[in-house]
Amino acid sequence: MRKYLLLLLLLTGIISSQVIGQTLVLPGEGALSQAIADAADGDVLQLLSGAEYTETGTEVANLAKSITIEMEGTDPEAVKPKVFFTADGGTENAFFNMQDGSSITLRGIEFDGRIDGSIAAEHLIRADVTENKVYTTINKIVIDNCYVHHFNDNMVDAGNSAMKTLVLFDSTFVNNCVVHDIATSLYYKYSGENYIEITNSTFYRLTSYGLRIAGPGESGDYDHTAAAYIDRTTWYDMGSLDGREILLLEKGPNMNPWIVKNSIFQKQWNKGKIVINLKDLPDNISTVTNICYWDVGDRNWRNNIIGDTLMADPSFADPDNGDFTLPEGSVLYTFADDGGAIGDPRWATNATSVETDLGLVPEKFALAQNYPNPFNPSTSIEFSILNSGFVSLKIYDLLGKEIAVLVDKQMQPGTYRYKFDANNLPSGIYLYKLAAGNNTLTRKMALIK
Repeated sequence: MRKYLLLLLLLTGIISSQVIGQTLVLPGEGALSQAIADAADGDVLQLLSGAEYTETGTEVANLAKSITIEMEGTDPEAVKPKVFFTADGGTENAFFNMQDGSSITLRGIEFDGRIDGSIAAEHLIRADVTENKVYTTINKIVIDNCYVHHFNDNMVDAGNSAMKTLVLFDSTFVNNCVVHDIATSLYYKYSGENYIEITNSTFYRLTSYGLRIAGPGESGDYDHTAAAYIDRTTWYDMGSLDGREILLLEKGPNMNPWIVKNSIFQKQWNKGKIVINLKDLPDNISTVTNICYWDVGDRNWRNNIIGDTLMADPSFADPDNGDFTLPEGSVLYTFADDGGAIGDPRWATNATSVETDLGLVPEKFALAQNYPNPFNPSTSIEFSILNSGFVSLKIYDLLGKEIAVLVDKQMQPGTYRYKFDANNLPSGIYLYKLAAGNNTLTRKMALIK
């Protein structure tokens, strides 16, 4: 029966789910672009975990609507679907070219700008300036739990001077992402902006700016200068080809505040450039706090609100190969404004556990709800196993990243209780998964600080 079902899926190519507006897109050359072309405004396209989607052209989609593209399912250990793009036209090609009134949400996807090891793609997202020069508003961009890498230019781009006075990116959200081997994450040089939020994310080997946000001198848009919120981010190896600031903010008469906190900045190639450059801001309009920086340029923070900054080597595990795990006992585990770790939370793994054998004879394989729940900062997890064998009990965040290993060993039948201390983890929803033999159970728990 399963074979017939798979055959049916392959023959149909794109299958609509029972939920109106949701479409499962099967992998194949051009399958994603065709699904986007067929989708209605507001539709959700779901890609199969672990599958590969290939596209060829000047863009995957020229969007004049709102659309969501996400990984199908909620398994925290699922492999992200991967989208490849072989660009065959010009230097301004992009996965997604945004038109007036459009929005895009990308969730749980890997975007690779390479084909056969060679970088072909310029941008993940860029604005489209129409021939008749109509003012263009991109309503919302959400990049959540994505892996974006190997582009010749910027992840989200407004770098064409023809956009000046004509393009507005209303709101942009980057959350729980890893981005590397590109030029700049958000390059909003010639566009207006209203709000930018970047949280729980890692950026490394960016060859120009880390983030570049223009004021009206460049964008020509005096009514739209961004407010921004940047929290728990890790930035490493910035400006190797075009030595620039890691964060550059240019403002104007519309003085919206910036908040940059709980973040780590290391290895800026051009020490003559400023690491966090808040330009053209009046005093006390922005906040920079709970920051660690190392091997970077100077600071230009004027008389804004500055607090708890530390110049120290974060001693990442293997940053040149993308591992930014903090060492056990690092002061950065408790340096955040809420007492937790700074930087992208996926690299804060210094949690602990204590085992108790309850001496009970189990009746079934079971994983109890942790108690207390919600908890702060410790909780107990009880489970029962029926047979001798290898047992694992692991903690994951909602992105599927392994946060802590409580059990990973041979065990005898019995009922056990583990105390889990999450003192160095940030608030949030976590998953704990028990595996023994062919049996697995997963539950959620909430850490609230």
